[in-house]
Amino acid sequence: VNGTVHLSDKNLDKFPDYIQFGKVNGNFWCGQNKLTTLRGCPEYVSSSFSCSRNQLTSLRGSPKFVKGTFYCNNNQLTSLEGAPKYVGRNFYCHNNAKQFTKKEVRSVCKVGGDIYV
Repeated sequence: VNGTVHLSDKNLDKFPDYIQFGKVNGNFWCGQNKLTTLRGCPEYVSSSFSCSRNQLTSLRGSPKFVKGTFYCNNNQLTSLEGAPKYVGRNFYCHNNAKQFTKKEVRSVCKVGGDIYV
């Protein structure tokens, strides 16, 4: 996809099985839904990715590479399993069921900017 994918605030609890994003050259926004899984999200996002304000307990299915900022705050995360391998800018993961440490984030993801826990 060339451009921003804006799926925020659509009352989604999951993405339909027929949706499979590969690479998004832009932002990918899927926050403010009822998502319990990120299955179907892109593998690569050239800008920022937000899955904030959902009902996620893990990050399985999230992109492996996010060139911009990664937002997974305000969920029910108890695990960082599935977190991106690389985030070029900032990583926001505050206000979850578990309070993660910066060290825990850095153990699963190379972050180019700041980490907000």
